[in-house]
Amino acid sequence: MAVKPISFLNGRGLTLRGYVQVPKKYDTAIVFLHGFPSNCRGFSSSRLMKAISRTNYLLLVFNFSHTPPSDGKFADKLMSREVEDIRYAINFLEKNYPFKQLILAGISTGAIDASLYAHRDTRIDKLILLGAESDTRHSVRYDFTDQQVREFWTKGRIVYHRPGHWVHRKKLNKAFYDEFFTLNIPAAIKKYKKPVLIIHGEKDEAVPLKDAQELFALANKPKKLVIVKGADHRFSNPQHFRKALKVIQKFIRKKF
Repeated sequence: MAVKPISFLNGRGLTLRGYVQVPKKYDTAIVFLHGFPSNCRGFSSSRLMKAISRTNYLLLVFNFSHTPPSDGKFADKLMSREVEDIRYAINFLEKNYPFKQLILAGISTGAIDASLYAHRDTRIDKLILLGAESDTRHSVRYDFTDQQVREFWTKGRIVYHRPGHWVHRKKLNKAFYDEFFTLNIPAAIKKYKKPVLIIHGEKDEAVPLKDAQELFALANKPKKLVIVKGADHRFSNPQHFRKALKVIQKFIRKKF
């Protein structure tokens, strides 16, 4: 299955860039949302692309606005802008690749975006959330250290120090932090009335297991919660990743 680079405009006229994998024959399309601060060729997306290449699913991954190489300065990134980007990714997919079933999936912050967006778009048939958070008002502390929070308040921004990572020396404005207290995952997930699958690592070091359990309690039926024993936030162990993939494939094939 060939990987093709794609690009499309979002609602603010910014060019978003990503990739699509198109099998010879398919009826199901998957839009996968990357985490933060990552991109669509990061660890999770790349592994999924490789795994999906052995199936008959179409897969689209893209870089959110303000995540290079998509347009927009990283410093001005907002999750609400990422949520809006999803509509334009699906528009692009619908215009260029006919499908019968659409799956929206996300990991970590991508799962937040998916949770907030899914109820807004009737084209989405199923929702898959990996390493998801239940409430951004408390999960803001999962993403930022005490020192970073102090820097947001004293300097109005933080500067990442991750040598070897693309985000090294990138600035991020306090508006990204502030928005955590305005986004309402519980209200959004309650409005989503189609099948949802929540997968969480038992030993997730970034997002506590209780978040997945809280999110599951909020979700409407049909719903399924799968806790992968021993797995971390990114399902780094190949065995844990294969377990998650097996659950995902079964969920995609199931008729509700």
